[in-house]
Amino acid sequence: MFPFARHLLLTVLLLPALLGLPAVAASAATQTDSGTARLSDSRYLVVLDTSTTAAQARSLVTAAGGTVAADYTRQMGVLVAESTVAGFADALRASGLVDEIGADFSWQGLPEGGPEPSSDPAEALQWDMQQIRTEQAHAVQAGARAVDVGILDSGTDGQHPDFAIDGQGSNVDCKRGRDFVLGNGPGVGNPNPCVDNQFHGTHVSGTVAAQANGIGIVGVAPNVTLVPVKVCDTSGYCYASSVVDGITYAGDAQLDVINMSFFVDDNEFQESTEFKCNSDPVQRAFRKAVERAVQYARSQGVTPVAALGNSDQDLAHPVDDDGEPISNECEVVPAETQGVIGTASLGRNSEKAGYSNYGTGATDVAAPGGNGTTGDCRRTVLSTFPAGTYGCIQGTSMASPHAAGVAALIVSQIGTLGADGDVKASPTKVEAMLQNTAIDIGLRGYDECFGNGRIDALRAVTADTSAAADDSAPDCPEYSE
Repeated sequence: MFPFARHLLLTVLLLPALLGLPAVAASAATQTDSGTARLSDSRYLVVLDTSTTAAQARSLVTAAGGTVAADYTRQMGVLVAESTVAGFADALRASGLVDEIGADFSWQGLPEGGPEPSSDPAEALQWDMQQIRTEQAHAVQAGARAVDVGILDSGTDGQHPDFAIDGQGSNVDCKRGRDFVLGNGPGVGNPNPCVDNQFHGTHVSGTVAAQANGIGIVGVAPNVTLVPVKVCDTSGYCYASSVVDGITYAGDAQLDVINMSFFVDDNEFQESTEFKCNSDPVQRAFRKAVERAVQYARSQGVTPVAALGNSDQDLAHPVDDDGEPISNECEVVPAETQGVIGTASLGRNSEKAGYSNYGTGATDVAAPGGNGTTGDCRRTVLSTFPAGTYGCIQGTSMASPHAAGVAALIVSQIGTLGADGDVKASPTKVEAMLQNTAIDIGLRGYDECFGNGRIDALRAVTADTSAAADDSAPDCPEYSE
């Protein structure tokens, strides 16, 4: 599921399709962290030794009684294998051709955690966009249609009216969308990437690129193209191989930016655990596969952005539920994966959201994600929901797409259009621009709660890297302890 925070409820306020100010519909839904992760009985991530060829790997899998479901040896030396043979994993693990192997755990989506009205009737409710100055940025750059943002999530409602382009269909590219959700688990959902398996992906998509079309809201980068890459099922679980598939596809398709609002889930004890540890061979295989997928995607021009998580953890010094330290060899994946822009969540006053993870080395930037009562649009994030509706929810899941949207504006501004019609921009340059144009909040300079600062769309599109600080923003609560 996509709960607000560990073991807490998520209440969602739905608004009617033709959203006005301030009319709302009193339709509420709740979600809890009651679902349990599930270990696949037949699917494995196989991380190969760097010297192993594709032919060798395939022969090894076949000899051990398995089949190859997906072959990523060319891109990153990883196979997705299937087998119901007892001892299959042990047989591969004993081979010098294999670096790591792990049964396919499930990945859980992250917990969910004014001015005069404009041409889009609910834009005045978007305190989040006001905080990062998107309206001013759009006067310079509102995004290029050739820039593609991959939404790795539960799918996107491609028929939502707020994605409609006058006379040109939708800015959601359903043809290039993909469904990588496994077909052997509960609550799989619809295979169409433009049908949301629940609501999460559509909300994220609206934050990135809801159109300035006179309907509802306006996204951070309304003129870019959204590519839904479905990796999360109806239950909210994003299976390991599904996510590796999705990240790798983003590289193959040379998407410009991807947003990942989920973390690795673990069901060893039939409960959700946030951290993946190198000391555990299965979790280590998982981490290496994701690391290689991210590295491959970046090599293809993809800028990856992810949410840090909603457990109010100092990721540099995490603790378990009993307050005992968790080893620093354990990380939240993919947010702490090398090459991913980790995003913390802010409330309306630029305070660290009470649920948001943070930590030196983990927090790259901070972005609005909400810090109130879910359903209260004054303090949580308003965005699109399936079936032409809207909802106000909160979480680092909501912060991450703001950062992804600004990254897409940067690509639109500095990228070069190739002969193939694809925009080219170095992920390293995009990441540096996103961080260097952020507004310093909290302690001066980089800090554990806000990283390089609060993202700012206007400074990003104008390449304004001059020093800028907002002294009105409150310090991280940790500073006063």
